[in-house]
Amino acid sequence: MFPQGHRKTIGFGSSLTPAGKIMLIVYATVYVLELIGEQWLGIPIYQWLALSPLKSGYFHIWQPVTHPIIHDPGAPIGFLINCLVFYFFAGTIESALGTRAFLRLYIIAALGGAAAGLIFSGLTSFSVPCAGMMPSLLALIVVFGLLQPEATIMLMFVLPIKAKYISYGTTIVTALTFLAQTNLHGAYHLGGIGLAWLYLRAPTRWFDANWWRWKHVEYSQKKRRSKFTVINGKNKNGDDKPTIH
Repeated sequence: MFPQGHRKTIGFGSSLTPAGKIMLIVYATVYVLELIGEQWLGIPIYQWLALSPLKSGYFHIWQPVTHPIIHDPGAPIGFLINCLVFYFFAGTIESALGTRAFLRLYIIAALGGAAAGLIFSGLTSFSVPCAGMMPSLLALIVVFGLLQPEATIMLMFVLPIKAKYISYGTTIVTALTFLAQTNLHGAYHLGGIGLAWLYLRAPTRWFDANWWRWKHVEYSQKKRRSKFTVINGKNKNGDDKPTIH
């Protein structure tokens, strides 16, 4: 899926597309405004926009949409690392999939993280809000390994390792830290990885709105036809023609 001659070693200098640059600018702008609001003005922006558990009393209907663009105001280093990972992987994956498919993948991963986080919080006593681009970032790493398994990535900028092993390792570590309860947002992260994998591996039509509309129309027609029954034999008038009920 990568263009002919695409380099296989990923390191500093990975190109960002215009869409990727806009996304990073939006992330940075929102985070700066969040820091000013939270740390200087005392406005609980994170509480309003992060995805709060259903049982917490802080959940709002808009949070499944706003949670990917908000980040922990107490972890600016983590935010910068996330931006760096985005810089390394986003441009390459967008070049392989195209801008629309890349954005769809990114949003689907965020929605998958939100769904898994809400389900997990609904079934357990989990009470920590979820936010940030991490479900989508982990999805990008895993997807990169699926698209370009033999590409070489400089792990920690020192150790060369195949992309497929980074992909497997990311999924395994996320799952193990979740099961060990050392990663409080494990379900949130795994939801993003899982739905992104499904998007990439599932038949394209599953994510085509027109295909689902056509299936709905087809189902509606079958349902209406099922109300009519053709009975072979003579009708009440003694004719041999079948009667339709």
